[in-house]
Amino acid sequence: MNLHQLLVFRTIAEEGSFRGAADKLFLSQPSVSQQIAALEREYAVRLFDRKGRTIALTPEGRALHILADDLLRAADEIPVRFRALKTLQAGRISILSSSFGANVLLPHPVVTFARDFPSIALSITTIAADRITAAIKEGGAELAVLGRPFLDSRDRDITYRTLGRDRLVMVASPLLLRNGESELATEEETFIRFARNCQPVDHVDEFILRHRIRFGASIEVNEIETANRLAAEGAGITITSLLSVRGRLDAGDLAIIPFPDGEELFWEVQCLFPAYRGLSHAGWEMVKRIEAHCAATLS
Repeated sequence: MNLHQLLVFRTIAEEGSFRGAADKLFLSQPSVSQQIAALEREYAVRLFDRKGRTIALTPEGRALHILADDLLRAADEIPVRFRALKTLQAGRISILSSSFGANVLLPHPVVTFARDFPSIALSITTIAADRITAAIKEGGAELAVLGRPFLDSRDRDITYRTLGRDRLVMVASPLLLRNGESELATEEETFIRFARNCQPVDHVDEFILRHRIRFGASIEVNEIETANRLAAEGAGITITSLLSVRGRLDAGDLAIIPFPDGEELFWEVQCLFPAYRGLSHAGWEMVKRIEAHCAATLS
């Protein structure tokens, strides 16, 4: 069975004759008869009762007419639906993100996308950064946004698009700074450190080890925002994303403490999607907006 056979069958049922169907479909009458004969042979049924020049659907024919009509209507909608997808009038985008990406990188592009393409359904799911690559490979979402761990190896099944570099800075509440100085005796302060599944941990730990920076006590967290809030409350020092604390720096809730020798530290922000599947039209539009936003806000 194929769609052409179903179209011939439905046309006969609607026209009430083989000749009428042949004329409407610009086919020869023998060709129409052959299509129906092939259907009847394939399923060992009789689709039409023939009485002289008149025909009527058999019970099996009536059942097939309902099914054929549904299938052909759905087939007719395919070009319309593809046009809607290409023109972003329909579709869905599912995005996975670390909490950093969801809180810092995605809000602006998502808001503008939702405003411009209200018919596209959006979903954003925040999961641990170390689970994102596996989830993307398994088809858990169309794309993902996150910072790139320093020691993370790249997977050949994933396409990586660099969005820019985010500066990492050492910050603390101004309340910890003595006499307005910009430096602290770090060995006397609590360090708010990242757990192993929190993205900047490799960059931060490598930097601290290389410069032999010592701290007093420590508090371990698995979210960048948690570290920022604790630092703003005076709980200690943290090394965090500059982009994530700009608001607190502008408000005076946090102050930057210079790194040794004035060194600067960066980490890469990236977008991921499956190499074998690529992105939908809507997905590419979202990526373009994320890239534009990151180009304006990252180094």
